[in-house]
Amino acid sequence: MQDSHTPTPEEPQGSYAQWISAAKDDDYYKGRRFFGWFLASLMVLGSIYMIYTAFDLPPLQEIENPESDLSTQVIAADGERLGAFFIRENRVNVKLSDVSPYVIDALISTEDARFYEHTGVDYWSIPAIIKRYFSGTTSGASTITMQLSRNLFNLVGEDRTLNRKIKEVIVSAVLEKYYTKQEIMEAYLNTVNIYSNTYGIETASQRLFGKKAKDLNIQESAVIVAMLKGQGVFDPIRNADVVVGRRNLVVELMQRHGFLPSQQVVDSIKALPLVTTRQRLEHEAGLAPYFRQHLRDYLKEWCKNNKKPNGEPYNLYTDGLRVYTTVDSRMQGHAEAAVREHMTELQKTFDNHIRGHEAYKSQPDILVALMHASDRYRLAKQAGKSDEQIRTEFEKPVRMLVFDWAGSRDTIMSPMDSLRFHARILETGLVAIDPTTGQVKAWVGGIDFKQFKYDHVAKGTRQVGSTFKPFVYVAALDKGRRPCDLELNQPVVFENTDGAGARWIPKNSDGEYGGIMTLRTALATSTNLVTARLMKQLGPATVVEYARRCGITSPMDVVPSLCLGVADLNLMELTSGYTTFVNLGEHIKPYFVTRIEDKRGNILAEFYPEGTRAVSENTAYVLVDMLKGVVDMPGGTAHRLRTRYQFKNPIAGKTGTTQNHSDGWFMGATPNLVSGVWVGCADRRMRFRSISLGQGANMALPIWALFMQKVYADNRIGLPQEPFRVPVGYKDEGCVGRGPMGGGSTDRNGKKIAKSSDDLDSFE
Repeated sequence: MQDSHTPTPEEPQGSYAQWISAAKDDDYYKGRRFFGWFLASLMVLGSIYMIYTAFDLPPLQEIENPESDLSTQVIAADGERLGAFFIRENRVNVKLSDVSPYVIDALISTEDARFYEHTGVDYWSIPAIIKRYFSGTTSGASTITMQLSRNLFNLVGEDRTLNRKIKEVIVSAVLEKYYTKQEIMEAYLNTVNIYSNTYGIETASQRLFGKKAKDLNIQESAVIVAMLKGQGVFDPIRNADVVVGRRNLVVELMQRHGFLPSQQVVDSIKALPLVTTRQRLEHEAGLAPYFRQHLRDYLKEWCKNNKKPNGEPYNLYTDGLRVYTTVDSRMQGHAEAAVREHMTELQKTFDNHIRGHEAYKSQPDILVALMHASDRYRLAKQAGKSDEQIRTEFEKPVRMLVFDWAGSRDTIMSPMDSLRFHARILETGLVAIDPTTGQVKAWVGGIDFKQFKYDHVAKGTRQVGSTFKPFVYVAALDKGRRPCDLELNQPVVFENTDGAGARWIPKNSDGEYGGIMTLRTALATSTNLVTARLMKQLGPATVVEYARRCGITSPMDVVPSLCLGVADLNLMELTSGYTTFVNLGEHIKPYFVTRIEDKRGNILAEFYPEGTRAVSENTAYVLVDMLKGVVDMPGGTAHRLRTRYQFKNPIAGKTGTTQNHSDGWFMGATPNLVSGVWVGCADRRMRFRSISLGQGANMALPIWALFMQKVYADNRIGLPQEPFRVPVGYKDEGCVGRGPMGGGSTDRNGKKIAKSSDDLDSFE
């Protein structure tokens, strides 16, 4: 159809079609100009937005030199990690060379396949980022470098917004500029939160699989990488099936990207079950929890008194200190195993023995005392509740965990019933010290740190019974007495012991007396009357002086009954005292930290043995020889170490049993290791009713025996079985090494005697 329009004089010349074409061209150019201005505006606005976003980023100096909170690492003497101290983040750094290559392969396959090609941002993933943003999902599509930027800097944020992504891009560009790919990978693996506030590959590996990161196999590496997608969902303890499914996907991706050779390998890994170590709270898990709690208190004080270069005190939880301890993880493991092995059986014996005769039935104030000592009571008091209200609450059943050697049991009972239940639990403490250095090698403060947090090594003090007698004998030897000297086994009277006319007449534990015996035999058989006679000759003040020299620091009443162990001492100081005898009379103060380093390995402090001369070398050597009689003599209270446990090496020892057999002790010494053991209930009135069961030789000695059997059998430790050191120039005057009877003992008619009962070491 022809256009019938006729141009007017005002219209442009030419055909109407030409005019229409020109008009269209003009609109086209206007559109292009508008689009150009629009793009320019977007670029300006984008630049302004980027600049605005950058104001909320960490300073460049921090990005170039990122710092992160690091937990304090506790290292055993043999190099094993014992634990860590932290508040929010349990983090420890390791080098990339100390990480299993399977972890790196799994991480790249799953999180960032083009990690080694991109420069911080994988531009092929930008469309995915935009798509997810407009669909309401902004997670994912981040490179390892971008994730690292979020891990390192709080200002980048965790919010799921495009703003966070831009921050990640900017910081990632700076990180890629200043660090190599290997450094970025190492930093990422050290900072990522893998499991329940467990930061970094090394800590996660130790916690989940009980091994170092460099020892992780393929399936374990895949599990850890699988968990990065979300701790709430991918929890190997609560959601094992979900984690296995994700692990299998990671393994498939490893094969797809060429890190695994065949589908057969993939299928074999996918068929494996998920196995992790038992999970407990960090401060309750692992070896030596009682020791680590004591160490924490010690380090808090050290940090308070020591300053960083900037003048601030060190922070135990964030400054990444490395604390090297004297504790040997192998000995510690054997000590804890020995405690469990003996105490499990002893508890069964105790339960059967006291059933129907529980002391709290006739003495209800036992439960009242335990109630007042409980956290539940303390918190109720702080809340302003009366004793009547608290007692009512203690009778109401609630859900709780109760101790059991097979594992804590979740049950329902009243707090008062819980007190009745736990009142009958036998507790223990063990500490082992190198006598020549003073280094603490093993520390078991109780039977279960989760349920019984009171430390029976350094805090708990109990009457020590006959284990105190060597301090009487060492004083007597130093004053000129000899082991073959004869002494009456006859009653002795101490007048006016309290300044008000009181008399003290000690007795032997079996009630019998008579005849004479050598000092060697008296100590070996733990005869009270001979020890008391020595105390009368020396005087209580002299005995206290010698005990102090040997390392006893707790208060001691200067009274005659001290000779039979009425003083309340802790296991650490008592064991330390015995190291003085083995170390030829020089007392080395026990210590448990050798050095402290900062996170860069700079030594901040070093610790060395501190020794003082307590008694002469000859005196100490003679006493040790007498203590060997406790083990070697047929009548010695620790002779079962030879008969039942078949030890052949030189051993010095001393049993101890307190009033009414409430506490059982054993101090065992070899030339290279002195160990002390205590066993008893929290309340002294809960006890065995017979001395045959309640004596130290039955309650405590077996733990020492089991511990030392395990130590000697461990070739990794290599503890020698050698004789005790002899002083240079020592001359035997005929009173040392004269056989098991060491000079013999006779009754009142002159007939030789050798009491064989193990119950001679309690006091009346």
